[in-house]
Amino acid sequence: MTIASILTMLDGVEGDVIDLEAASHLAAAFHCHSDLLHVRRDGLSGMPMIGEAMTADLINIVQAQVEKEEQVRANRCQATFDQWTQAHKTESASLIDVTGSIGTLVARYGRLADMVVLPAPSLSDGNLSAAAEAAIYRTGRPVLFSPRQELKTLGKRVSVFWNDSPEASRAVKAAMPFLQQAKAVQISGVDDGSFDTSTVHDLAASLSRHGVIAEECLLASDHRTAGEALLDGAWDFDADLIVMGAFGHSRLRELILGGVTQHILHVAGRPVLMMH
Repeated sequence: MTIASILTMLDGVEGDVIDLEAASHLAAAFHCHSDLLHVRRDGLSGMPMIGEAMTADLINIVQAQVEKEEQVRANRCQATFDQWTQAHKTESASLIDVTGSIGTLVARYGRLADMVVLPAPSLSDGNLSAAAEAAIYRTGRPVLFSPRQELKTLGKRVSVFWNDSPEASRAVKAAMPFLQQAKAVQISGVDDGSFDTSTVHDLAASLSRHGVIAEECLLASDHRTAGEALLDGAWDFDADLIVMGAFGHSRLRELILGGVTQHILHVAGRPVLMMH
């Protein structure tokens, strides 16, 4: 089991280079192919409404302006792509420059990759972006959310957040290439009565059959939320990668209450590998 191809994104902005940190680590560790996706806005779809007051000439002017702006962004993406491939001596990479809906295109190309890599949302972002929504719910692939910062290591010390859910089980399977290469693996569960904690030991036994030796860690809530307890454990372990299931409760509940998933994505400060 390995990672042969990844999909990540370029937006044509200054932060693109740092957003490629995780992709750089994956390309080096697994010698995988990297598809860098840039999605241009369509001039017509970008207009909120084309009413009778808008003449054909005005529509053409607006569309031409949008296309001009998108070409500038595309040129920046090409420059970033060239800089990235040269700096990291990337063996195999492609720039995919297409026009359309971000969600639709992330879903389309994400299904062809082994993993989708995206920048983690910040607290100011609120809900997930269209790209993140599509990656989690419409690709059937694991999604690696990376903080917008330099990463010294990735996947050397892996913290697995376990709650005995199908999502967590799928995340562990997707993370197997990391687990088998890691120097240390920890399986963490919060002992708050929400699941059978004996399955933490069962998971460790299962991973041992794949050559992964994992330590078990049961965390007391101590008046903390589950997300806070799990993150405290990951930080104490000095994890450089977190593995967890995405949106274990109903999506509506997660969006209204925040939930473990949203909290961890916003404040983890390190890469988080998720699977829905």
